[in-house]
Amino acid sequence: MDWLERCVEDVPAFLHTHWRQGPALLRPADPPTEVLKPADLDGLIDGGLLRVPYAALYTAVGPVPEEQYCPPRLVAGRRLDGCLDPGRVRSLLDDDHATLQLRYVNQWHAPVRALTEAIGARLGRLAEAFVFRSHPGHHSAVHRDDGDVLVIQLSGTKRWQVHGGPADAHWQPVPDAEPGPVLLDAVVEPGQVLYVPNGFAHTARATGSAPSVHLTVVLREARVAHLRAELGARLAAGLALPARPLDDEQLTATAAGLLGHFRAQLAGTTAQSLVDAARLSAHSSRPTA
Repeated sequence: MDWLERCVEDVPAFLHTHWRQGPALLRPADPPTEVLKPADLDGLIDGGLLRVPYAALYTAVGPVPEEQYCPPRLVAGRRLDGCLDPGRVRSLLDDDHATLQLRYVNQWHAPVRALTEAIGARLGRLAEAFVFRSHPGHHSAVHRDDGDVLVIQLSGTKRWQVHGGPADAHWQPVPDAEPGPVLLDAVVEPGQVLYVPNGFAHTARATGSAPSVHLTVVLREARVAHLRAELGARLAAGLALPARPLDDEQLTATAAGLLGHFRAQLAGTTAQSLVDAARLSAHSSRPTA
């Protein structure tokens, strides 16, 4: 099964026309909406096994404090914190119109994992997945995400406005008060897929009368920190040197051995191979907004 094709329909055309160039609303014939059905989400909410930080709740004023929906539990005589209480979560969703965010769903939900792993392998990126359940009317701040984004609308509708990319390489994945003109303004319906290139500012608001549920697949892009980490790992691989050489001659010989090891390790390394490896390990310290 070609999961990327099910998201973008014509993969060569998508890569040629949209990838890293501009936002696009896609209408694939066979979207992968079955990876997380409404009943599946209800089961996750009501099952009682969701835990922080894999799940979080937000309202218009900001994050909901965990103590409001994660009372402590006793399990086999041990106190267990961070577990979402289904009743309290339902109250926040229905009465306070909170938004539920499920994070890194690819780590703990097998169908979503199959989707992200296949798309990530096809595009040579680390792929992570997030689910958002938003009540109509909730409007997110204009922000930039640290990676290319495929938004798969599962149920309900959501209006997206996408602005341009960052002006320089010093941008951060945070709210942006001056994102520039809107490039795409569209209501995304169930089965449709929205593509937002890396760093393009965007905002979204659930519309209609029912909650909006969408699955976001984030294809992380490498940063300088990932390049440094990958380079450091390559240089350190197989390195065994004495910690405290006894005299000047041994210290100089150790320095020569260190340089020789680095040269050998870098002999087959190209800039592209370093980028490719860094992209596969480009974990973010921040969840997608």
